[in-house]
Amino acid sequence: MAGRFRVVTDSTSDVSREWCQRYGIEVVPLRVLFGSDDYRDGVDLSTAEFFTRLARAERLPTTSAPSPGDFATVYERLSRECDGVVSVHISGALSGTVEAARVGARSVEGFPVHVIDSRCLTICVAFLCTLAAEAPTLEAAVQIVEERVPRQRILALLDTLRYLEMGGRIGRASAVLGSVLDVKPILGVADGHVAALDRVRTRAKAIPRLVELLRRDLPVERLAVMHAQAPEAAEGIRAQLAGELPDVRVETGEIGAVLGTHVGPGAVGLAYIKRS
Repeated sequence: MAGRFRVVTDSTSDVSREWCQRYGIEVVPLRVLFGSDDYRDGVDLSTAEFFTRLARAERLPTTSAPSPGDFATVYERLSRECDGVVSVHISGALSGTVEAARVGARSVEGFPVHVIDSRCLTICVAFLCTLAAEAPTLEAAVQIVEERVPRQRILALLDTLRYLEMGGRIGRASAVLGSVLDVKPILGVADGHVAALDRVRTRAKAIPRLVELLRRDLPVERLAVMHAQAPEAAEGIRAQLAGELPDVRVETGEIGAVLGTHVGPGAVGLAYIKRS
């Protein structure tokens, strides 16, 4: 590999197996707990299996960050294979994962590990990993990623309020009212924080609104349509955006366990990096 460095991330990045193989990206899994059942995200529990269990769950699962030792084990192994690592992770405002990576990196003496807080999650982090992997040197990879951290955005359209209610994010009365009125919330992620952007009556109206919010943020250099068990809806959005943005490759990807816990099945979203 150019520059003999490697890229490490965590399972919240939702990086595809194809990208892992193509770019040599190492993924350290978070843990997902359904009651006393403990799974390594993406290893013991696939995305499809996760959503099957989520639909039956009376309580939301919890997730826990990898331990510093989990990261140290990966960094130690890579120290025998390359000259350094760029390690890009979910926002420190949302998870303790990036801090665990920093502690793990300090235990591998004499081996450069650059741990970066992406201030984002899911496919935006995967984009940062691929950009890093394409860089000619370790130093260039770090610069490329850090330059793009402030330019990441996520827009997510929820199909149900049930999981926000279960997680205590909204009250039951709001969830029931939203269900009766068929209200679809749109959430945004920027600079590591989640915010409610809009509430739209019916999914048929909400999807165009999602696209409209993206149009206001153009131009973009990387763009993906995400979905949670909604491939047909995602493909429809992808095809529309590919027609509108011929100079941008529009990817698709699945929302994994961490974000999926809160948005639930049927969610669709847009993950992108703005141009400078």
